[in-house]
Amino acid sequence: MDPSTLIEGSLPERITKRDRERKNVIEKRREERQQLAVESEQSSYFKDAFYASCKTIKDLLDDACTASPSVLPAIFDKANKEILTLKNFLSQSKMYLKVYDIRRAQENLQLLEIEADELELKLLPKKKFGFKNRRVLKKPSEKCHDVTDGLKDLKISDSIVNNATNQNNKLSSKYGDSACMIMGKVDEKLVLDAENVNKNDILLSDLSGCFIRIYGAPSTLHMVNLQNCIVLVGPVSSSVFADRCNACSLAFACQQFRLHTSTNCDVYCHVTSRAIIEDCSKIQFAPYNWSYDDISIHFNLAGLDQKINNWQLVDDFNWLSNEKHSPNWSVLEPELRVRKWD
Repeated sequence: MDPSTLIEGSLPERITKRDRERKNVIEKRREERQQLAVESEQSSYFKDAFYASCKTIKDLLDDACTASPSVLPAIFDKANKEILTLKNFLSQSKMYLKVYDIRRAQENLQLLEIEADELELKLLPKKKFGFKNRRVLKKPSEKCHDVTDGLKDLKISDSIVNNATNQNNKLSSKYGDSACMIMGKVDEKLVLDAENVNKNDILLSDLSGCFIRIYGAPSTLHMVNLQNCIVLVGPVSSSVFADRCNACSLAFACQQFRLHTSTNCDVYCHVTSRAIIEDCSKIQFAPYNWSYDDISIHFNLAGLDQKINNWQLVDDFNWLSNEKHSPNWSVLEPELRVRKWD
């Protein structure tokens, strides 16, 4: 075969190949531009919608300051639902948002949640916590010196306070005058009954080596500086906040859960939104599995749906990557979970 024929025969093929490659590059660049345009449009839409909703919620909370007490429950219920909707919107939009935008949105949401919770505590004071006259039966077989009302054990000590002492005025102001506070106990068994817990706020602070059972449906639960404790709680109608907890096992049901600056904890939770952790490490999650006789009644009282549990959906504010799992939390293996608490 004549070499010139081979060269001439292959030239159109080379030209065709180069033209095809050129068109592929052009098409790829066009698709990239379209993708960038779509992402930019989606990001712009998210920002407009998200911050417009934030302003609506902020206006709602501002209106609550001058609203009639009779409409306050409806206002705060609407605000909490709007915040939950925003959290879901942010979670679904993370795939096309920049890390900075995600972080900024999360910070705005957190500030709104805190403002809503604090304002609700201020404007809607709960029923004062107090102990009614009851027949006390000492139980000499137990070292914790519990007392009972015939239905549930109840530990009464100087550390359970309802705005009763000057040294706790600051905490009462922060967490609400109706808050039941258990503080500064070591290696004790503490039990609160549903009659005194329902619709009240609970604060557990500076506890070490304690086993705590809280029956009923609290309004909120705050846990601060707990070491080597087991805390079992009935359905919480709104939020659970925990800070500086180490080597603890926590079991509760709630709408929202936030855990800060904690390590080496097992969390058995029933959460209807998404759990949030920040500045945490070695946190393991499992489904809520504490049970007692009236727990279904208390779920209804708290307004929680027993069929909706997002215990395995966790947002780590220190880990914003969608491609890799956060190293700060994991699912507790079934064979390692506690099966019987009491």
